Amino acid sequence: MIDDRKNWQTLNLAAIQQRLAWVQQQPDGMIFCKDSGVHYVAVKKERSRIKLSLVEKVNLYTDLLQSVFDLNNPLHLVSEYTQAMMLALVWQSQPQKIYIAGFGGGRIPLVLHHYLPETLIECADVDPIAIEAATQCFGVKLDSRLTVAIQDGREYLEQQKPDILYDIIMTDVFFGNGYFPHRLATKEFYELCQKHLSSAGVVLVNLLQRDEFYAEKIKTFQGAFSQVCVCPWKDVNTVLIGSNSPILDNNEIVSRAASLQNYHQFSFALTDRALEVKLGTALAESVPNLDKAQVLFDDAPPPGYFDCWLF
Repeated sequence: MIDDRKNWQTLNLAAIQQRLAWVQQQPDGMIFCKDSGVHYVAVKKERSRIKLSLVEKVNLYTDLLQSVFDLNNPLHLVSEYTQAMMLALVWQSQPQKIYIAGFGGGRIPLVLHHYLPETLIECADVDPIAIEAATQCFGVKLDSRLTVAIQDGREYLEQQKPDILYDIIMTDVFFGNGYFPHRLATKEFYELCQKHLSSAGVVLVNLLQRDEFYAEKIKTFQGAFSQVCVCPWKDVNTVLIGSNSPILDNNEIVSRAASLQNYHQFSFALTDRALEVKLGTALAESVPNLDKAQVLFDDAPPPGYFDCWLF
């Protein structure tokens, strides 16, 4: 069984590298740029680094980096927040089904698809151009185990039959200006996640710390799960982790991450991300004004939530 997995992974990595051969041959600079609604989807090559960004048409200097990878090591997760999203495996080391709202360059789906060769990974994203960029420039190939629906992430989950359960649910959805959809941050959305979460499943959410409603989003998330952790990265991103499985302490989280690191031989430091996890009092102290924050509901977005040019 182990030999079969290793043989498949060897062949899969070779296939990824073959799909990236044309990118290797490109000079530095823009290698993909297409109009996509209110944005341009742009992919830029900087030596061995490939970066996908959403660039606002109104202000071309405003863009949000969606995905980045190293051509020399396509299975390496460069962004530390994407490494933190892989902490899902601490709670669910052998998931049968994963759902991801948001696709971008497909970095997390591609890595999960490689290291978990028996897992089904379903994704949803509203931007077909970003998916085109992922398959052309990021080595992604969709197949029977890795699928993407061109659809709103919440709508996709709402349309699943009641008996469809996922061991891991992730949301990683932003527009170019950093806007995180309100419908993916409310009490009702997390209740929907609960309906489609296996009994020991785990939900992970990528947030920007500069989000004006950062504390409100964490407070809402806390109300949905028996254990909530955060894994902050510098002053940029925070990954929320929520589960109703038996409570894990910091030592157990680190121990499980180390075992996963050893088993999969990740090129990124999953154990380091586990060491950064905060829970309980440490979590509360890391989020300013968390005690004063209000829970977010579908029908009552807080004043100012939509105050940006896009809306």
